[in-house]
Amino acid sequence: MNRLNADELRAVKYYEGDIPEQAHADPFWGDAHAYVTLNALLFDGLLTEYTRIREGKRLNPEMLADLPRLVRLYTALCAAAQKGAQTTERLGYRVERAADFRICMKNRMTAAFTSTSLRGFLPSYGDKQEIVLLNCHVPAGLPVIIFADMLDDYRKANEAEMLLPPFLRFTLMQRPLPDADRTITDLNGNPPRAVYDLYFLPGQQFALHTDAAALPDIYAAAKRLFAQIQQHTPEALLDPGDCAAYLHFKQALREQVFGCAGGQDSL
Repeated sequence: MNRLNADELRAVKYYEGDIPEQAHADPFWGDAHAYVTLNALLFDGLLTEYTRIREGKRLNPEMLADLPRLVRLYTALCAAAQKGAQTTERLGYRVERAADFRICMKNRMTAAFTSTSLRGFLPSYGDKQEIVLLNCHVPAGLPVIIFADMLDDYRKANEAEMLLPPFLRFTLMQRPLPDADRTITDLNGNPPRAVYDLYFLPGQQFALHTDAAALPDIYAAAKRLFAQIQQHTPEALLDPGDCAAYLHFKQALREQVFGCAGGQDSL
C-alpha cells in the first residue's frame, strides 16, 4: 500500500473523528462527527437529513462554508481509498438503515461512504433505526480505507473499520436471517428487517474533478435549512427557495465532483 500524503492522512483521520486538540474550536475541522453531513450531501432528496436528525445527530452547515475545501476533502478521501486497494477479496459487515438501503437497491449502487467492520456485527446499534444487515464482498483492487492499515495511531481499533468510497456498483442477494442475527437490535430495540449479500463489481476506479467553481454557493441557504430540519420542521413547510437551492447543490456535487447523476454511475 502506498503511503498517504499529508492531505490524505488528515482527511482519513478527520473522517474517523480523530480531531487534534488545536482544531477543536474550528467549526469545520473540529467536527468529530463530520461524516454525518459529508454523507448526507451525497444522497438524493432530504430523507437522509431527516433520518439523521431523528437519530439525534447534527447537520453541520460549516461543511459548505468553503466549497474548495469540501471538494479537496472528498478528493483526498477517495485518493486514500485508491491507495488502500487490497490484493485479495475482503468481507465487511455493515448495518444499514432500511430507508437508505432502499435508495441503494433501487440504483444498485451505494450512495455515500460506507463503513463496514472486518470483525462482524455488534449486538446492538443504538444510533440507527429500522436496520438491515449487509455482508459486503469487496473484490481485490477495489478502493477501500482500512483504518488500522493506514493510521499509525488508530483510536478505534476495536471497530476494525473498512470504509468504502461512494457510488460503488453492486449485485445483491437476499438470504434468510439467521437466528443468531435476530438478536441484533436497533435504537428502538427492534431486530433487523433482512440480511443481504452485496457483491461489489470489480474494476471500479475514481476520476474526481477537483474544481469547485461550478458548484453554487449555498452556505447561507444550508444554514437556514439545517436549522429548520433540526427543529423537525416538516419538509412541506421548509423554505422553498432554500430547499430548491440545497437540492440543486447536491445534484451538482454528484455530477461535477463525482461524475454521478441521479444514481447513474458514469465513472
